[in-house]
Amino acid sequence: MSTIVDDRGLDCQLDLFAPERWPKRPYCSDDLERGLRIRSLAQALTKPYIQANPPHLRVWSIHDCDYPGAAIAWESAGLPPPTWATVNRQNAHAHLVWGLSAPVLVDGLGARDAPMRYLAAIESYMRERLRADPGYTGLITKNPMHPLWRVLRGPRLAYELHELAEWLPGLEKHRPYRRPEEVGLGRNVLIFDQTRHWAYRAVRQYWGGGLRGWNAWLSICNYKALEYNGNLLYPLDEREVWHIAKSVAKWVWRHFTPQALAELIKNTHTSEVQRNRRLSDGRKRFIEEMDAA
Repeated sequence: MSTIVDDRGLDCQLDLFAPERWPKRPYCSDDLERGLRIRSLAQALTKPYIQANPPHLRVWSIHDCDYPGAAIAWESAGLPPPTWATVNRQNAHAHLVWGLSAPVLVDGLGARDAPMRYLAAIESYMRERLRADPGYTGLITKNPMHPLWRVLRGPRLAYELHELAEWLPGLEKHRPYRRPEEVGLGRNVLIFDQTRHWAYRAVRQYWGGGLRGWNAWLSICNYKALEYNGNLLYPLDEREVWHIAKSVAKWVWRHFTPQALAELIKNTHTSEVQRNRRLSDGRKRFIEEMDAA
């Protein structure tokens, strides 16, 4: 059986970090307890924790195995060698990562249900076989370029989904009956989108100081994110929900200000804009009446 080897050579790392396979501005962190930051890919690659998958895409299938000897768990699980394994030097826990030859769009315009469910089934079955953490979403992983981790490199950069499926007999029973993003695929994106759409309107109630200032806003954002998270079949870890809520709260607080709203109203409520809007509404009603006739 193929094995993975310890290898930090620059040449073998170049293909791992092809720009099209990573976010342009990923989340990253020196310490997850202190939260996440968005940085350029070059800057993020200097941090021990990094966002591997671009927004809305699954390029890397990442599994968090929290037990000693996790780096070789793929062998006993009857799976092909991962693209890489990043191993904690202190306890031998590891993240095992399989690259996907054809990335799967998991959210947004153009996302197709069948590939998402196929990938969700594969990842669910792999997670079960690996005894990996079912609550881990794959948003943040141990950076294989960082010296904090021991890195084991596999023989292949990526696999086709059908190649992974060949190692997983009985895959059909793992297909999700709920939406893929509710069973592990893109849950962080789902919570992020739900929270930010709510926040755009809600922030106006928290402008000003006193009990309606920043601290109250941050608290209510976290509460709403946790509320949305509670609707999932497999909720995210509360710390990850906190990171999402904090990110939304900071961005909305910075950009949705009373001054910004006043400027928006000024630019969208001029007499010319209002006139064009009325004309547009009139044309729409005319077309609807013609269609009805």
